[in-house]
Amino acid sequence: MANFVNNQSNFGGFADLDEWFIERDINVIRDKASEWKKCTTKDSRRDHVSQYHVRWSEIYRLPYFNSVRFCIVDPMHCLFLGVAKWIVTKLWIGEGILNRENLKIMQERADMIKITSDLGRHPVRIATGEGFSNFTADMWKTFIMIFATPITWDFLDEVDKKILAYFVRACKILTSRELLKSELSEAFSKLVNMNKLIEQKYGQEKISPNLHLCLHICECALDYGPLSSFWCFSFERMNGILGIFVIILF
Repeated sequence: MANFVNNQSNFGGFADLDEWFIERDINVIRDKASEWKKCTTKDSRRDHVSQYHVRWSEIYRLPYFNSVRFCIVDPMHCLFLGVAKWIVTKLWIGEGILNRENLKIMQERADMIKITSDLGRHPVRIATGEGFSNFTADMWKTFIMIFATPITWDFLDEVDKKILAYFVRACKILTSRELLKSELSEAFSKLVNMNKLIEQKYGQEKISPNLHLCLHICECALDYGPLSSFWCFSFERMNGILGIFVIILF
């Protein structure tokens, strides 16, 4: 559930972190979904959803279906289009830590780094527009994994250096093709420490939904394996390929 500070919602407040990962009982969820179906008016159904946050779906008839456990946080959107973009654009650029001159220097430094083509697209629009113009998820991934530390480090203070180091380390673990439970524990610890430092320096209102959701990615990996087995990169690439073709309807 979100907190409200100065009439703005946020997902911070880490004092009760141990209570965040108590899994909801699927039997209770299924019962409440059945109750929703029995509501006879739009108002009663709306009130029921506001209270219990669940609606009926025919899929609940499947005895093995667990809408709680089967809910997956997509790493592509959460880590790269979510957390990476938020930290760089909303915290560092938005709070004036990275200014226009810094971005130009970062672009010059990035241009000097040579990478092989299989590592992703070279970041070329760091200093365009407000900064990082039209970066895709893949570009954010490449930036965080390869470029962020060498081209940004000396522009950051000690807290922001730790935020970046924790996030880069977590991403390096989570994007591996093979994962160990001990490594997942380390990645989770790094993401928690990153969130705490962001809240400490920038305030609780800066903890976005994606910063909160990234703490559930390690649990998703325990259920479904390495992130590459369920993230949306391949799905999005296929959408791009299909978008090239003209569909003729007969």
